[in-house]
Amino acid sequence: MKKMTLAVSTMAALALTPTSALAWNYQGHITVAEIAYQNLQPAVKVQVDELARKAYQSMPHDVQKKMDSFEGASQFAKMAMVPDLIRKTPAEQVWQQMGETIPATLNQWDEKETGAWHYINQTYPASSQCDFVHTPNIKLVAGYLYEDFKHNPQAASLMFMSHVAGDSHQPMHSISQSLSTAECVTDLGANKHTLDVPQKDLHHLWDSGMGMLDKAHNIHDFAALLQQDFPKSNMELGPVADVDLWIKESYALADFGYSVEKNTAPSQAYYQKGTELVKQRLTQAGYRLADELNTAFGTH
Repeated sequence: MKKMTLAVSTMAALALTPTSALAWNYQGHITVAEIAYQNLQPAVKVQVDELARKAYQSMPHDVQKKMDSFEGASQFAKMAMVPDLIRKTPAEQVWQQMGETIPATLNQWDEKETGAWHYINQTYPASSQCDFVHTPNIKLVAGYLYEDFKHNPQAASLMFMSHVAGDSHQPMHSISQSLSTAECVTDLGANKHTLDVPQKDLHHLWDSGMGMLDKAHNIHDFAALLQQDFPKSNMELGPVADVDLWIKESYALADFGYSVEKNTAPSQAYYQKGTELVKQRLTQAGYRLADELNTAFGTH
């Protein structure tokens, strides 16, 4: 019965949700995870492959088919897209689907669905008196996932770790502006900051990587190219699993992100700078996810 429920929820998401309407779209999340995969230590890669295979085998056929449609990606990388399909599924059920037990820290909230795990609505600008942050949120979830995974590596935890590492590097998943100066009404991470673009709003413009991630790529080659453009040795990555840092970096991009006025089309300069920032954030996320996994598997 549980598998049928998960199958129904994921099939509905596949049918109703366009690729560009997802946090870093499917391709973006898979790219982050593929960069991580290409930076795993050989022994760690073996263990990751085993968990990824377990996760894949638990998926409904329609999800497996969608995962298989991405060229050049490892099975581990492909599973990074799945959390966007199961936002309405109770978290505990996801772990049960894989024959696992959800960490207690991730099952402590009244809100049992995982949609809120993907973002933290920190108010922009910082001088605002509004407070849109609630629990659960990506900052708490990412930390709990990593701490548990170090001692109890599970397929479902790995799947969510690979996903939230990407989301924490998407600026619009760390920011929310009030729609009104008279009262606090969140724009839902710029989902309501409408623009004259195919993606309809600022949030989805960034999800699509300024349109770059709406185009089909060979994921393996695209991940390799990003690493060539942004070598790990040239990047400031900070301490392992420092989610606070990742979110602060995303929030620091708010001034640029919101610099395009509502109901207008971004300038060519905005697209150019935004695309470079997206490439950088995708690559950073991949390197940092690899560091998390290499470190976690080295602790046991």
